[in-house]
Amino acid sequence: MHWNLKVRVIRLWIVPDKFKPEIPYSLEMILQDEKGDRIHASIGKTLIKHFREILYELGVFRMNYFVIAPNIMKFKTTTHKHKLNFTVTTNVKEIQDPSFHMDIFNIRTFDKLTIHHNVDETELLDVVGHVSSYQPIQQIKQGDNSSYFINIVLENDNKNRLSTTLWGELADQIKPHLTGSADEPLIVVCQLMKAHKFRENYSVRSCWYQTKIWINPNLPQPTKFKDRLISSCDYKYERLSQTSSQKHHSITDELSKGVVSFTYLSDLLQCYEESSFWIAAKIVCLELDHGWSYLACNNCITKVDTEGTKYYCKKCNSEVKSIIHRYRLQLSVMDGTAFISILLLNKETIQLLGKTAKELKEGLLEDDESSYPTELGDLMEKKFMFKILIKDSNINRKDNVYKVVNFTDDDTLLKEFCHPDLQDSLNTPIKSSISECATLITEDVIDLTTKISTKSSKVAGKSTRHEIKDDLNVKQPSNKIRKVIKKEKNT
Repeated sequence: MHWNLKVRVIRLWIVPDKFKPEIPYSLEMILQDEKGDRIHASIGKTLIKHFREILYELGVFRMNYFVIAPNIMKFKTTTHKHKLNFTVTTNVKEIQDPSFHMDIFNIRTFDKLTIHHNVDETELLDVVGHVSSYQPIQQIKQGDNSSYFINIVLENDNKNRLSTTLWGELADQIKPHLTGSADEPLIVVCQLMKAHKFRENYSVRSCWYQTKIWINPNLPQPTKFKDRLISSCDYKYERLSQTSSQKHHSITDELSKGVVSFTYLSDLLQCYEESSFWIAAKIVCLELDHGWSYLACNNCITKVDTEGTKYYCKKCNSEVKSIIHRYRLQLSVMDGTAFISILLLNKETIQLLGKTAKELKEGLLEDDESSYPTELGDLMEKKFMFKILIKDSNINRKDNVYKVVNFTDDDTLLKEFCHPDLQDSLNTPIKSSISECATLITEDVIDLTTKISTKSSKVAGKSTRHEIKDDLNVKQPSNKIRKVIKKEKNT
């Protein structure tokens, strides 16, 4: 299709290569014509050198000869149903046109970011306001990676406020201005932000490489906003106030501020970026093909190898004198949209059960390796909010097991986030407060230099089997639930 466009580049950014961040993967831009209509355009890595020296932000150009493609981006920068792909035949020529307007922002007013309006959270938007307060820059660790962000509050000329989260370099960009002169308001335009709903309120946050912040810009729209703000009869500018923030976020804070997003499992399986998410799911199967605990070296917490009656640690490269039982519990969960496998390691499993792995081991018949504790069976059909990590191995090595780093069985959050298919019943809480569980529990170290006495009384209990309801047209987990055998207490 031959399109001949006269447009202004209102936003331009580079997307780096995922595996080699120093190398550009694509050049992305938003084009706007004289009527204000917009379309997204992309330039592949092999053509970046050809166009990079020609194109720049806010420049006006004539362009033609594109490949027209459907706009199916996860986060849409425009509402146009198509996007443009540059090719070797695409022509670009800069032109000078002072009459071409500079209204480059698609401003979303704060009153449109409420539950009374239909807000598409996949559509990126622009907001403008003056900064009324802010919190210190905060860091968060996601697996092996760490990132940082700052929370600011934007206020409009009607004194409506909007919580705004800026990640990474954007936090660095705004920080010097927050402690600067107090002679006039700090006007900020946040371009291409994501809307985020939590309960009855919306906030906005930056979106990867797309977002740009304009601080006190000399452009028509923010200038008009500043004039309205200052001319307000009840306006009185005050120095920016810094509000306190806790070092560790509560689960509600993470969800409300968009620090960690909630997602359904069907969407999680389509994620191809390393990140963390909260999910709400029901435990439907114990995946015990590789057991639920292991013996570790007490020095380095690495799994030990057994040779007869001796234990060896490859990391320490020596025989182990003391070992410790540690959890490695793999579960299958579902949320009404899909199934996944999750992995709880030692800390999380102790918090979940309130007992160490050694305590559970002591209640089993020692000569029956196929048994598992009743405490694990009690987890079946329970619902939890799990915070899980998506790591490189999940994306590129087809590892279908996701690590759990936090969880809760809070009924209020479950009611709010559970898929409708899971709303039929609520948990009977396993503990009065999960966060209080196991905080004083210490792990039991086994000293191999001391003779260990064992009880000889072994009584097999009844085996149990948990049925999985076939309420979804998806593949059920194949792992068989194994029998539960407990020792009979001596009386």
